[in-house]
Amino acid sequence: MLVGKVHRSTVDRWIQRYKQSGSIGVRKKSGRPRTARTKRLINLVNKRLNSKIPRKSLRTMAKDFNTSLWTARRVLNEDLHEKCCRKIKVQKLNEDQKSKRTKCCQWIRKNIGCDKTKKIMFTDKKIFTRNGYFNPKNDVAWANNRNNANEYGGIHEREKYPVSIMVALGATWNGIPVPFFFQRGERLNGKTYLDELLPFYKMERDRLFGHQSWGFQQDGASCHTDKSIDEHC
Repeated sequence: MLVGKVHRSTVDRWIQRYKQSGSIGVRKKSGRPRTARTKRLINLVNKRLNSKIPRKSLRTMAKDFNTSLWTARRVLNEDLHEKCCRKIKVQKLNEDQKSKRTKCCQWIRKNIGCDKTKKIMFTDKKIFTRNGYFNPKNDVAWANNRNNANEYGGIHEREKYPVSIMVALGATWNGIPVPFFFQRGERLNGKTYLDELLPFYKMERDRLFGHQSWGFQQDGASCHTDKSIDEHC
């Protein structure tokens, strides 16, 4: 009757318990009963997660349910098996844009295989400033107070109008194209793209692909969608 449903060791444990106490009911546990991670708290946290309240921070839940931050974290991780995922920023799309992107992705998946991607040059542009970049989460300074932290690299200074330069970058299966550096203060427009950047990419094409057929990938910037650029490509 219990074959395939209950392990034999469990049945043996039931028999042993019946011989000792005359019952197979669950015995009272010897450890200290739970006073923090109770079923009531678990249900409250679970209801908060499933509610329409937009802000569900750990600190807010601990304060509302009169428990510690550590207990609330253990309820989420160990009892409800939930993980904290940070919100990410994405572009807002309307239904028409979603439909177009879906069709484009389906076309790419159907018509561009692994062999074809090896013959594509992927390109983009990036503006670099003298301010640099730092990660506020990982770039930290250890000190016993804020003043000492400031002395040991705890401040990242930013200029209001920093010196900047635009760089055109690319990537292919055969190697990395040479970066193209614009002049100081120069910005990309249709004329610059047509007269300077496209001929440069063509020279890199000859170096990386030789006489093979190739594909050129660019984003939807206004200088890329200009009529003269389309005709040239």
